[in-house]
Amino acid sequence: MSHPAALVTRALVVVARPWPLAWIRAVGAMLGWLWYRVVPIRRSVARENVALALGRPPLETEAIVRGMYLNLGRAAMELLALDRVAARLEIEGTAHLQSALKAGQGAILVTAHLGNWEVLVRAAAAAGRPVHVLTKRMHRGWAEAAWRALRRDGAHLMHERGSGRRVLEALARGEVIALVLDQHDASPQALRAPFLGRLAATNTGLARVALASGAPVVPVFTHRRPDGEHHVAFEAPLEAPASGSRSARVEMLTRTCLDTIEAAIRRHPEQWLWIHRRWKAEAGVTPEAALPAGPERPRGPVGGRGPAATPPAPAPVAPGAPRPPPD
Repeated sequence: MSHPAALVTRALVVVARPWPLAWIRAVGAMLGWLWYRVVPIRRSVARENVALALGRPPLETEAIVRGMYLNLGRAAMELLALDRVAARLEIEGTAHLQSALKAGQGAILVTAHLGNWEVLVRAAAAAGRPVHVLTKRMHRGWAEAAWRALRRDGAHLMHERGSGRRVLEALARGEVIALVLDQHDASPQALRAPFLGRLAATNTGLARVALASGAPVVPVFTHRRPDGEHHVAFEAPLEAPASGSRSARVEMLTRTCLDTIEAAIRRHPEQWLWIHRRWKAEAGVTPEAALPAGPERPRGPVGGRGPAATPPAPAPVAPGAPRPPPD
């Protein structure tokens, strides 16, 4: 039996079906403006993050923060019409993904909470391979149900907890794993390295899985064009380090991912998720100190809470399948 939140969400999708996309985006921009002006949740966090990471003057900082809220509002409303939004995508660089998949080891898509990152799954699916979105379980059951109702788009949601075996098996079948790598990681294995000029703790699971499986890492980002439509760009696969100790190679590949994400954010700073507390490591919250007391630290798929989360160290797999090193 469907959760009430899922039923309400599907009803909203039906209600929005006849609306022109321009209406949907206008309503979204209005909701974003209200979020920014009337219910300024984490507005001070966003301002501080922009000012410290980008070093912009106050007026420019405020413009970036305001643009972020407007983009979030539009992106949220677009979830009600993803089919139509995806049909109008401008996609560049699909040859990079197709070339990466030819090796037969699958591919790992690394991205960020930039633009409307939800459209990336539709763009990746055009390669003709199953796409698995690695995500963290949402804190509230109704939000998880609503989220799943919106994501009935052919993508396979894979909760990160206990997903190691499934991740490696999917890659071994030549399929695609998609995840974000732009959020704070509280695990002891997190890499403490600069991100946008400030010390940040980043999960190293992506690099561990990539090096263990041989799957190429393909960056992909999207941004909203001035006309409201979306431009998606697949970039050339990142070069995996071939020498050095295992830990050194994990660090090198993770740093390369961070540099690539940082460059994408700098191109469109008003479309990144500045409300996330990305730099807890700089504030003195070490990964060890930030670990939860309970067995699981739930976080939603959208905005950390985003469509994808960083993979944990994979569990043992069937004989003959590649095995990642334990964390």
